[in-house]
Amino acid sequence: LQGIPIEDDGMEVLGQGLVGNQSLRSLYLDDGITVTSAGWVAFSTALCDTSSVNSTYLSNHTICDIWNEDDEDRPIPPQDISLHLQLNRENPQHAARCKILMSHKHLDMAPLLHWGLKCLPLAVAWFERSKPCTTLIIYDEDPDLRRRVLDESDEAFESRELTAMYEFVRGMPMEVMKSRHGLAVAVAYDEKIARIEEENKIALEHRDERYREALEQRDRKNLQLEEEIARLKGENERLSGIVEVARKSVGV
Repeated sequence: LQGIPIEDDGMEVLGQGLVGNQSLRSLYLDDGITVTSAGWVAFSTALCDTSSVNSTYLSNHTICDIWNEDDEDRPIPPQDISLHLQLNRENPQHAARCKILMSHKHLDMAPLLHWGLKCLPLAVAWFERSKPCTTLIIYDEDPDLRRRVLDESDEAFESRELTAMYEFVRGMPMEVMKSRHGLAVAVAYDEKIARIEEENKIALEHRDERYREALEQRDRKNLQLEEEIARLKGENERLSGIVEVARKSVGV
């Protein structure tokens, strides 16, 4: 598309055309395009539609480049578009799951409830396959700057998984009660959530205790510093007195 002066309307049309496209990997735009934030938003939605989990899943996870990498004058797209393109290019097998986890902090399990407990193993497997998203590293425009795709600890990811599974099981209590295995799963998740909550509580208490110790240590150092300043001030006054006496004794 080089040589075509694309504006916001054209970028929106391109974005609509990318939805559901699973074959186009490179789209070379002209470096002279005049696209505002509105046009970029439309294009970003094609790469990651955050309106729902299903819309995010159906977004484009195939296109990797929109510029010729050899063109030094190419514009720099918004950060979210650069991130999504990089995910599609370097981690296509994880792109959809990473986008879902990045865009939806809470995964609503209600749409799966009508399928019954048979969907529970699939949901658990989905989280297992999504765990690499917490360790993937991407590089920004500056190659020296790198960060994790999903800035989330293992504990936070596990808590998110357990919350989703808990809501799934609690959403169909009668089905769970009919199944001994389902009941065992419910109990297991209850116990695991309780354990995580207790661990988080202990971690917060230890953090508060370390913070108090740091404050006490700071106060002790400040007190020592004040005492040292007072001592040096007294010593300076004493030495000044000695110098003054010496001056008077020699008639200076």
